[in-house]
Amino acid sequence: MALGPCKWISTITFAFLLVMFTVTLWSLESNQVQYPFAGDLTKMILGKLEGWSLSKHGVITEEGKRGAKSVGPNMTSCHPSYGRKDLLVDCCPPGFQLPLPFVDFQFPDPQSTLRIHRPAHAVDVDYIAKYDKALSIMKSLPHHDPRSFYRQANLHCLFCTGAYDQQNSNAPLSIHRTWLFFPWHRMMIYFHERILGSLIGDETFALPYWAWDIPQGMVIPDMYTNNSSSFYHTMRDVSHLPPQTADLNYVSDTKLIPEDQIDINLAFMYNQMVSGARKTELFRGCTYKAGKEGYCNGPGTIELAPHNALHTWIGSSLNPGREDMGKFYSAAKDRIFYAHHANIDRLWEVWREAHKQQLDIKDPDWLDSFFYFYDENLRLVRVKVGDVVDTIKLGYSYEQVHRPWLNMRPKPSYPPKLARQTLKTKEKNKLEMLSRTHVLSSELDTHGRALDASLTVKVRNHWRKKEKEEEKVIVVHGIEVKGDAYVKFDVYVNLIDQFKISPKFREFAGTFAHIPGGGAGKKKIDLKLGVSELLEDLEADQDESIWVTLLPTTPSCSNVTVGGVRMEYIK
Repeated sequence: MALGPCKWISTITFAFLLVMFTVTLWSLESNQVQYPFAGDLTKMILGKLEGWSLSKHGVITEEGKRGAKSVGPNMTSCHPSYGRKDLLVDCCPPGFQLPLPFVDFQFPDPQSTLRIHRPAHAVDVDYIAKYDKALSIMKSLPHHDPRSFYRQANLHCLFCTGAYDQQNSNAPLSIHRTWLFFPWHRMMIYFHERILGSLIGDETFALPYWAWDIPQGMVIPDMYTNNSSSFYHTMRDVSHLPPQTADLNYVSDTKLIPEDQIDINLAFMYNQMVSGARKTELFRGCTYKAGKEGYCNGPGTIELAPHNALHTWIGSSLNPGREDMGKFYSAAKDRIFYAHHANIDRLWEVWREAHKQQLDIKDPDWLDSFFYFYDENLRLVRVKVGDVVDTIKLGYSYEQVHRPWLNMRPKPSYPPKLARQTLKTKEKNKLEMLSRTHVLSSELDTHGRALDASLTVKVRNHWRKKEKEEEKVIVVHGIEVKGDAYVKFDVYVNLIDQFKISPKFREFAGTFAHIPGGGAGKKKIDLKLGVSELLEDLEADQDESIWVTLLPTTPSCSNVTVGGVRMEYIK
C-alpha cells in the first residue's frame, strides 16, 4: 500500500532529524564531552527502533517492551526535599535547570602510586597537618565551585534525601536501603579524596578510615576532637567524646565498662560481617531497578548497623534529628563522615575478599547504574557502578589491620536442648513466652501489629534438605515507620530470658536500626536476616518451627508496625 503525502513528509522529516542529531552527537562525543539530554534522546530513538525491529505483525513483543532497568539521576530535576519530616531543605546546585556537559569516567593511570588509606587512630602529625591544609583550602572555595566543602557536603543531601528524580521517570532516586548504598558512597569518597589531594598538589593523598571495628579504633580518633583544627565539629554528642567507647549497636547510653563494650562490639561485627552476611542481598541490600515498579526498600547488614547506629551515636542529642551526623541531609557536614564511610568502604572490600569475589553482583542493571560527580579538574564525570567495583583499578587500597571479630562466634545463652524444652513447655501450658510479650502467628493482621512491646512469633522452619549454598533467612516484612525519630529493634531466636539479651549470645539474629528519610518513598521495609549458622548452633536447624522475638529497644518503636515474620531460602 502506497504511503500518503502526510506519511511521506513525516517519514522524511524524522529521517532528517535523526541524521542531524547523529552528526551533532558524533561531534560532541568526538571531543569526549556529552550532554545528558543527548544521551536521553539517543536512548529514546534507539529504544523505538529496537522495539520496531522486534515487532511481529504490528505487535510489540515482550522483548521489545523490556529495556535496561539501570538507575541514574535526572540532573535537571532537582527540587527541595525533606531533611526531616518537619524540615524542607534545598540542596540543589546553582544552574541545575540547564543540561551540563559531562565526560565518562576513566580509570587513573595504573602506573601511578597506589594511594593507601590508613586507620585514623594511627596517622602521624605530618599527615594531620597535610589533611588540615587541604581541608582549609576546600572550605575557603566559593559556593559556586563544586569542589568547595559546602558543595561536597551537599552531595549527600542531594542524592540521599530524594532531591533528584530518576532519569526518564518521575520516580524519586534512592541510595539508602538498596544495593546502591556501597557503590554510591565509594564514588563520593573517591572524588572527594582526589579533590583534596589536588588542592595541595599531592597525588598520593588518601583519606583516613575510622577503624571502629577493631579495639584500638573504637573511640573517636583524636584528630577529630582537636577544637583548633579543621576536623573539629560542634554538632556531636559530647557524652560520646573520648574516652567513651563507641557502641556499634547503639540504642541509648549504657554503663558498660570499655572491655565489655568492646566484647559486644566484636560479637556484633561477627554477626553483621560473617554469619548474617553469607549472601549478597543480606550484606549489600535489595535489588533496585529503574522506575516506580523497580523500587525496593531492604537494607543490608552493615548499612543497618554499625552504619546507621554510629551516625546516630555521633550526632548531637541537642538537635531534633541528632544533626549533623544523625540525618542524611546534614551528615556530610561533619568531617568524621568521610572517615566513617571510608571504613564502610573498607569493609565492603573485606567482605568481597572473604568470599573471593564470588558473590559480586553480575546483574548489568547494577553495573550500568550511574551517577555524576565533579572531579579535581572541575569536569562533571558520569561514573557507573561497574567502574568502582575494583579499588586497585581506582588507584587505592587499605592498610591491613587485625580483625579479631572473625573469631567471635557467639555461644548460646542457655544449653539449646534446655531452651527448646522450656519453650515447648510454655507453649503447651499456653503461658506467655516472656513478660509483656504477645504470642502471635507468623502473619499478623492486615494492618500490621504495633511494636509497642515485645512480639514473639512462632515461625514455621520449612525444614527440608537444604540445597548446597542455600541460606535460611528470617524475613520481618511489611515494616512501616511513622515519625522522624531513630528506630531500633533487635531480633532473637528461641529466646527464653530477656535478661540475657546481647549480640554476645547466639540467640541474637540481627537488628533493625533505622534513620527515617532517605527519599525512600512510602514502600514498607523488609528486614532479611541470615540464620543458617545460628540455627545450627542452637540445634534448631531441623525443627519444624522456631520462636522469633522482636524486641523494641527505642521508645520510637511505638510508631512501628510489622506485617509478619516468615522463613525463606536464598541461594
